[in-house]
Amino acid sequence: MVPTLYLFACALAIGQPTPADAPEWQLQPRLSRGQELVYRGRYTEENTSQGVQFVRGYDLEARFFALEVTRPGVDLAALTVWKGRSSGDEKAGQDINSVRLELGRVDDKGRMTSNRGGVWSVPLDGPPAVECGAFVEVPHVRVGQEQTWDAHDAGRPPLTWRVVGVEQVNTTRCVKLIGTQQSDDWDAPRADRTAWRRRDTVWIAPHAGFASKVERIIERREPARREPGQRLVVKYELESSLQYPGRLYEDRRLEIQTIQTVRDKVTALLPKAHEVGAGAFDAALTQLRRHTESVPPTPYRDALRNVQRLAEAGKRGETPPDGDVEESSPAPRVIGLGKPAPDFLTTDLTNRQSTRLRRWIGQPILLVFYNPTTELGVEVLRFAQKISEANPNSVTVIGLACSDDSDRVLQQRERLKLDFPILSGSGLKLSYAVETTPKLIVLDAAGIVQGSYLGWGPETPANVTDDLERCKAAKK
Repeated sequence: MVPTLYLFACALAIGQPTPADAPEWQLQPRLSRGQELVYRGRYTEENTSQGVQFVRGYDLEARFFALEVTRPGVDLAALTVWKGRSSGDEKAGQDINSVRLELGRVDDKGRMTSNRGGVWSVPLDGPPAVECGAFVEVPHVRVGQEQTWDAHDAGRPPLTWRVVGVEQVNTTRCVKLIGTQQSDDWDAPRADRTAWRRRDTVWIAPHAGFASKVERIIERREPARREPGQRLVVKYELESSLQYPGRLYEDRRLEIQTIQTVRDKVTALLPKAHEVGAGAFDAALTQLRRHTESVPPTPYRDALRNVQRLAEAGKRGETPPDGDVEESSPAPRVIGLGKPAPDFLTTDLTNRQSTRLRRWIGQPILLVFYNPTTELGVEVLRFAQKISEANPNSVTVIGLACSDDSDRVLQQRERLKLDFPILSGSGLKLSYAVETTPKLIVLDAAGIVQGSYLGWGPETPANVTDDLERCKAAKK
């Protein structure tokens, strides 16, 4: 009862509105040990470039937990969870497409850095693996109406912020900031380069120094075009800001620490999984099991399950190519016509080894996302087999099963006498925009997306075949 009353009191204190509008504001973040910020919102992408038209969305949950306050800054854990939505479904998605827990630090200017080195940049072609727009890099001094400043972004033009006024978000009066950033050629289209523009709108409560609301719009324009063909929008709001004392703080801290410790061990072992054997991964799995048996679940438990899956893959002897692992990969790129297909690391269900897309680059590729439990999935697989038989040395066909039942997938492959590899496709739904199945994607010999077909209709086989023939002709 006492912790509940304490948390309620903290919520009331943090949620109090600013007394009155002031001519200037101090916007540095102010966090306390054990304080947890929870944001929820949605990401949407609209793509109309070069004949590809689709809209997809993901639900976002972002958490920031203050581990220690060490002036001038705060050590924190950042958890980002993306959940997919069914096409046209406005209800929250059920499937987790991506979960990422990272340790970092926010300094007294609001600049966030990762413990792994560097800052978390916002990708220009998809959702970020770590969403950290709740913190804005601000000057040390007070800022007033229409004041501007630049926040540096490595490898890109500066992000220029401007104070535009005061607005109320729910019950809190906030300072409204607008940040703009764009490529040098946004105002002067070029035929050899993709142009982009980013616009962030952030509402910051002066008494807290972190966002109450965030909106970000990124537009991308294909070379030699004047209208944007891709629009990425993320919007989220602060749902709660509570301070967790005593045991409640320790449970969260211990779970975060365990996840990081075991993940570091597992990712170090994965590149040499065949050498170290199953025993090394069993030790990691045992540590995770003991933790879950002794510590109550926290909101970070999904990240723990991610580490568990990595350890189980290592125990099976699955070795990531080039020592790479999905858990520590950069923010995922998202598929788009005329763009390189996002590389992936997944399991080849036919031999239980890890594999990735780039090993097949060099000739046209047909990617087939399908559901093995449906009649439509069978029809698509039979079409894919015809393509494979007709082009034994000129086209690579890859099946991507959107199912966790590997035994059923392999039995179906044997029954249909398929001669192409079947990979696990469930973890690729986010980067390949697989909102439903089947989905067929044609890549040219360089791995560039030349065709993308969601669903199955009378015209689909002919369209896919035509795309592949063009890719074959271009390779000669």
